[in-house]
Amino acid sequence: MLFYLDNWLSSAEGGQGARGAQGLRRAQGLRDAQGAQAAPRRFNGINENYARELLELHTLGVDGGYTQEDIVNVAKAFTGWTIERPRASFRFVPGRHDRSEKVVLGKTIRPGGIDEGERVLDIVAAHPSTARHIATKLAMRFVSDTPPASLIDRAASTFTASKGDLREVVRVILTSPEFSSAGAYHVKVKTPLEFVASALRATGAEVRTALPLAKTLRDMGMPLYGCQPPTGYDETAASWVSAGALVSRMNFAVDLSKNEVRGVRVPLSAEQTLAMKIGAPEFQRQ
Repeated sequence: MLFYLDNWLSSAEGGQGARGAQGLRRAQGLRDAQGAQAAPRRFNGINENYARELLELHTLGVDGGYTQEDIVNVAKAFTGWTIERPRASFRFVPGRHDRSEKVVLGKTIRPGGIDEGERVLDIVAAHPSTARHIATKLAMRFVSDTPPASLIDRAASTFTASKGDLREVVRVILTSPEFSSAGAYHVKVKTPLEFVASALRATGAEVRTALPLAKTLRDMGMPLYGCQPPTGYDETAASWVSAGALVSRMNFAVDLSKNEVRGVRVPLSAEQTLAMKIGAPEFQRQ
């Protein structure tokens, strides 16, 4: 994230700044997210990208109660947090750190060094909005796209009481009456990755080369490691349910059952093999 969201180049005004960042880029031969040589760009101080996404996506959530001033102060606290080489070892550069006093979510952070960023993490991790945001995400993942408020409340309370123990939070969700209710039965739609992976497991398929499967996922709209926004792929049905998506899934299922997915072999019974040979309807492409 420090690389992807440009925090590795964030620098206090008057510190090593843009000149130091550009020198670091040249010395390390840094490349962009696609692996190509990164083009030179100007950085004249603090970059807010990482700070904004830390609050909006990873902890409090978009309605978590933070302000633009909080974003700026979080960004200042993380100045000097950089990397040795692309997406590799972390390094803190004191000369690029903003040493002013900061206030984040009502908490004062005294001037220091690397401990300022760690203090920010402690503050946001303990915030009630973070507990609710993460509880909502987990309930959506395991129960439904619109989980009951009562379940979210209990999961958020467990997150706070356990100081962020995700095992306990998930335990509350999976043992809840909401999870086992009739209303939650078969309401989640698998993403293309989940659909393909579960089909391979259910059929006991032997995968000799995975490249054709990666192409299948791309054709279904979920290329491996290809999500551009930092939000990641969506978990809700609205992103994956359409007439075209349904046809793609049905065609993959038929090809898999007929052993027509290149690089993948499914063990078939004698009855299944005979049915395919005589063109049984269940083996016809939709």
